[in-house]
Amino acid sequence: MWQHLAPVKPALRPQNLLERIALRFNLAPFPAGEALFEPAAARILVAGVRLGVFERLAGRSASVAELAAELGTETRATALLVDALAGLDYLTASNGSFTLTKRARKWLDPASETYIGTYIDNTGDYGDWWMQLEEVIRTGHGVEIHEFPPDHPHWGRYIRGQFELARLSAGEVASKLRIPPEPKSLLDIAGGHGWYAAALCEKHPTLHARVLDLEPSARIGREIIAEHGLGDRVEHEVGDLFTSDPGGPHDVVLTFNIVHHLDGEQIADLARRIHASLGPGGTWAVLDYFKPEGGRGSGAHALLGLFFFLTSSAATYRESEIRGWMTGAGFASTRRVPIRRLPDFQLWEARK
Repeated sequence: MWQHLAPVKPALRPQNLLERIALRFNLAPFPAGEALFEPAAARILVAGVRLGVFERLAGRSASVAELAAELGTETRATALLVDALAGLDYLTASNGSFTLTKRARKWLDPASETYIGTYIDNTGDYGDWWMQLEEVIRTGHGVEIHEFPPDHPHWGRYIRGQFELARLSAGEVASKLRIPPEPKSLLDIAGGHGWYAAALCEKHPTLHARVLDLEPSARIGREIIAEHGLGDRVEHEVGDLFTSDPGGPHDVVLTFNIVHHLDGEQIADLARRIHASLGPGGTWAVLDYFKPEGGRGSGAHALLGLFFFLTSSAATYRESEIRGWMTGAGFASTRRVPIRRLPDFQLWEARK
C-alpha cells in the first residue's frame, strides 16, 4: 500500500517536448497509457523479484546470457525483462552487463536492512483481486483476503512482507508512543509479525507482549520473532479479534493496520473491549491510513479506500471518526503522533 509514495518511473514520464505538450493540453489519450503501462510496470517489478533477478544482480553484474543460464530462463525473454527493468530505473547497463541501480539497491538487495522484496512479491497476489473489481462494485461484497487456507504460500509472503515494511518505522513508533512507566503487559491485536510489539519491548525492559492473530499469521509471526531471538518477550497466540478475550489489565494495546479492514460498528465494539482491557492510564494505539478532514483527500486516499473495500468490504476513515470511536468508548484523551517514516499514515493514541 506504499506504491503511491514512489515517483513516476522514468519510462512512464513524457520523453520529449511534444509528448509533454500533448499531455498538458489533453491531446493524447492518457488513459490508454495508464491502462497499458502502469499495471505492466508493477508486474515487471514483481517478476524481477520472483525470478531472482534483483537478488542475483545485487551481488555482482551479469550479462543477459549469464542471467538466463543461472536463473533458468529463456535468453531472449530475459533480455526483454532486464531492458524493461532498466527502463524503470531498477537496473543499470554497462558494457553489456546489468546491475542494480544505487537507488534500487537500498530496497531490493536481500542483504539490505531496508529490503522489501517479499512485500513486492506479495503485491503480485493483488492482480487476482483487482480482476474481481467489477463484481465487487456490483455486489458491494469485497474479496476476503484472510480466508486463504492455512498452508497457502500467500501467508508467508503477506506477513513477511508486512514485517519488511514495519521494521522501517517500528523504532520511531516505539520512541514516540506514550505508555505508562515501567509497563508490564502489551496486547497486539491482529499484530501478525509482531515487530511493533517487539520494538516496544526492546525500549521498555519490563514489558512483555502477547500478539493475537489468526493461526497462519501467528505461525509466521512466531517464526520471525524467534529468528530475532525475542521469543521470551513476544508471544504469539492464535485467536480472532472479534471473539477472543483480550484479557488484561494491559498497559498498552496496539491495533495497527487493522481498522481499515473493519466497518464502523466493528470498530466501535473493538474500542469498547479494548477500553475494558486496559488498566488505569493505559494506552490504546492505532496506526492506519486516515483521510484528512474536509474534501475528498488525495488520489492516494481514494485508491486505497477502494483497495480496502476490495479486500475487506471496508474503507479508509477520517480523523474525526477515529477520535469519535476513541472518546465514544470512554477514553479520556486522544493524540495524533506524527511519524516521519510514515508520512501518509497516522498514529493515534488514546489514554484511559
